Amino acid sequence: MELNAQFVDWAWAKTRPARLQHAGWTEYFFDDTEIEVYGPKIEGARVNYEGNRALSWQVLWKGPFVLDHQLDGAGDVSEHLPELLAAHQHRWQGEKSYLYVDSGSSAARYVNAIDQAGFTRWSISYNKWTEKLEKLAAELPASVWSVPTVAEPGAPVEAYAWVRHLPGECARAHDFAVGRRQAPGEMFSRYGFVMCEAGEVKDPQAIFERHQLKGAKEQGFSHLLSDLDLHHPPCLDLVANQAFYALAVLAYNVLTALRVMELPDDAQSWRVRTLIRHLLTVPVTVSQHARYHRAKIGVPAGWLRWWRLYFERWIPKRRIGRPLFEEVDRAAPSG
Repeated sequence: MELNAQFVDWAWAKTRPARLQHAGWTEYFFDDTEIEVYGPKIEGARVNYEGNRALSWQVLWKGPFVLDHQLDGAGDVSEHLPELLAAHQHRWQGEKSYLYVDSGSSAARYVNAIDQAGFTRWSISYNKWTEKLEKLAAELPASVWSVPTVAEPGAPVEAYAWVRHLPGECARAHDFAVGRRQAPGEMFSRYGFVMCEAGEVKDPQAIFERHQLKGAKEQGFSHLLSDLDLHHPPCLDLVANQAFYALAVLAYNVLTALRVMELPDDAQSWRVRTLIRHLLTVPVTVSQHARYHRAKIGVPAGWLRWWRLYFERWIPKRRIGRPLFEEVDRAAPSG
């Protein structure tokens, strides 16, 4: 797990910022997914909210990389969020950082952890405890709402405003961006809320638009699960499954680093499964010549230049003369 975080640091430093950041901001994302299991002997599994036996996989993302994660039988979908933020807080100090989280992290203890983690800005989907917020929004005067707009004929009329509220056991009051929608023919308005650290942003609609980028992060999580076939853990022991998912995450990050560091711009939309198909599952013939084995790799003609440049950069060349052999793990002399 520590090796994985160090690799993310290394790859991040080696990659052009424009391929990793959004408008100069480093984006972080926390989410949980339920890994369903079959059979009563999977260690750590518990019955989830859908009545199925499952493990909880909680993941902290940094840009396109998985920075850290935890697979176990956690009963709360954000149980490991505070410890993950505390472990990596030093990584976003001194940079423009933005954290996206969903409504599963809107409880007071998680809001307090996010608020104290030192992100420049953050936003949380807030749709669980909205009764007080809806009352406050309904009492706002018309002057504080943005000019109502209609995206297209027949669409709901939308307007936006700010509400400040102290939820439950939160350490302080927070700003909530409020969206009000009323469809043609409806008597009452519907409200949506995003809890946030708005920073310099004055427009509540901009908070909603920025928070919608969370959908792309969720899609990346789906790609991780699908492309590496991680929907079902393979082992009975929890530690074995944790090791399996830790190796899978490291493999995912290595392939992601290959894409953002080495591939051209027109390949930046490739998924991991595409990387595997085009760059890893290539035909190879192996032949023996004297004392040497030679591997010949068949690559598409259009990618021949890339492969040549890749080998020149990363594959060490043997110098002229006989190869030198080094003793590995030789015991150091005593004294």
